[in-house]
Amino acid sequence: MTETSELEQKRLVELEAAFELFNQTSTQLTQAYESLQYQVEDLQAKLAESDREKQKVGERLEQLLKLLPAGVIVLDLDQKIIDLNPAAIEILGRDAIGRSWDVVVRNVFLAQDDAGTLLTHNRMAYQLSESQLTFSEDDGSSSQSVGKILLIQDVTDARNLQQHVSRYQRLSSMGEMAASLAHQIRTPLASALLYVSQLGSGDLDEKKRQKFVDKSVKSLHHLENLIKDMLQYAKGGRVHDKKIQVAQLIENLKHAVESRIEQSASEIHYGHLTEELQIVGDADALLTALQNLVINAIDVVHKNAYITVNVKKITESHRDMVDIRVSDQGPGIDEALVNKIFEPFYTSRAQGTGLGLAVVRAVAEAHDGEAWVMSVPGKSTTFGIRLPLIQTEEAG
Repeated sequence: MTETSELEQKRLVELEAAFELFNQTSTQLTQAYESLQYQVEDLQAKLAESDREKQKVGERLEQLLKLLPAGVIVLDLDQKIIDLNPAAIEILGRDAIGRSWDVVVRNVFLAQDDAGTLLTHNRMAYQLSESQLTFSEDDGSSSQSVGKILLIQDVTDARNLQQHVSRYQRLSSMGEMAASLAHQIRTPLASALLYVSQLGSGDLDEKKRQKFVDKSVKSLHHLENLIKDMLQYAKGGRVHDKKIQVAQLIENLKHAVESRIEQSASEIHYGHLTEELQIVGDADALLTALQNLVINAIDVVHKNAYITVNVKKITESHRDMVDIRVSDQGPGIDEALVNKIFEPFYTSRAQGTGLGLAVVRAVAEAHDGEAWVMSVPGKSTTFGIRLPLIQTEEAG
């Protein structure tokens, strides 16, 4: 009995110890649970606060998008429109959602110019910009593209304002032109009248008669150039829009300047065109601009000028362009004067109109291109007209 009692007593002690350990563990678990509850409640409160903040940000963003005058367009990876703000809906129509962006552009807009401006049938102009839409991983280690966000802005007023400014500048220049022409026409006209009046003299020998005829013709040519440049500058450089073969334009130039080349005992060489190039614009205006460059080279050198005309295809800002270059071996241009020579009425020659190179620039810019010059004083000068080419698929 004694051994049994001791064994039971031992077991009872062990049970009491185990129960005590259980109580301690239970107390610790209870405390840990209560602590976790507090943490959960704290996290829930923080999460609720974060949700409220996100909701506020979302509401502010939604209000901002509604009030934003520019259109916001969201595209998925398949270039389909998945969301529009009210301004974009007004431009594209609500039925644009779910449709391909390319299809919507073709339906809504008439054309897109070289500056990326989208033009509608009712002469509205919109500027388009885009940004990739990406989502970052939670750890910020990488990001994945999920589409694009496009911003489309109405720039019609700015475009019209620029056109009005350009028109005002032309009108202002025409006012200056009229005053300048009145002065410039007087001299060659008086010379022509004087020489023609001498032709009626009975005692005039044949040599002097021919001399007066030549001087009269020269004065009349000067008058013709003045009027031609004035009219071309007043037109703004572009009246018609037709497809033009660059090779044909150069061929027309050959015939147009042939007499001036012969009269000045000059020599002109044309580079070989290696491929068919096409541009869009006013063939007469472009021919006038190129004639002005060749005549300018002749007038600078006076006699026995050596002139080259070359055509080169280049790529600029992801666009195919053509450079038509006219070079001479004349005295060159001082660096200080390079920036002035395209200005109206600037000329360094007594017989210059002051409009020839201004016409070249006006024509180039009217064809979405530019006029440029590169000169080495004492050696040579190259003038160029850079124009956008028709893309291969457009040309077909």
